[in-house]
Amino acid sequence: MPTAILKLDFKKAFDYVEWSSLDKIFHARGFDERWRLWVSNILSSGKTSILLNGVPGRWITCRRGLRQGDPLSPYLFIIVADVLQKLIAKASLAGDLCHPADPSLPCPVLQYADDTLILTRGDVSSMQVLKQILDDFSLATGLSINFHKSTFVPMNVSDDVASAIANVLGCALSSFPQTYLGLPLSPKKLRPADYQPLLASFDRFLAG
Repeated sequence: MPTAILKLDFKKAFDYVEWSSLDKIFHARGFDERWRLWVSNILSSGKTSILLNGVPGRWITCRRGLRQGDPLSPYLFIIVADVLQKLIAKASLAGDLCHPADPSLPCPVLQYADDTLILTRGDVSSMQVLKQILDDFSLATGLSINFHKSTFVPMNVSDDVASAIANVLGCALSSFPQTYLGLPLSPKKLRPADYQPLLASFDRFLAG
């Protein structure tokens, strides 16, 4: 079955979350007003400054985004990012997107923080639907996607169709192995050389 695997790269993921969108998502999910107000107060009280030659400048009041290093921020980001899964599941239910192996199932979406893999049927019409979903998601939440840094991996797809899909998505055509959560992924047995970047990172860490 022709399969398309899309690995997304979010543009400064935590910095672009729209607070109004987050509040609407909270409301849709049944969070009460007091909780929403707590989160709003935490976000709106954030300030930042720019270091120039080691000297901090004036404080700037934040208007969007989630605080880096705040233990609550990853959970807030996941709540926003889950909207993408809901949109893809809705499109799958409507028949606009198809699971690459079983049409009765929704398209798989592997998501951990801002590392996202999407698997769907590898044809141009499916990619046009997916591209529209991604664009709508970005406009609604503020989470912009770097398509020029995202990668598309075709499986059992002809070269002409793969090139057309890459053009629709506006991303690079890639191949296995692909790195996800720091580990190389491949449908085939990996060679020792495929683990070399991982081993090199271990060497740098242990040397310190």
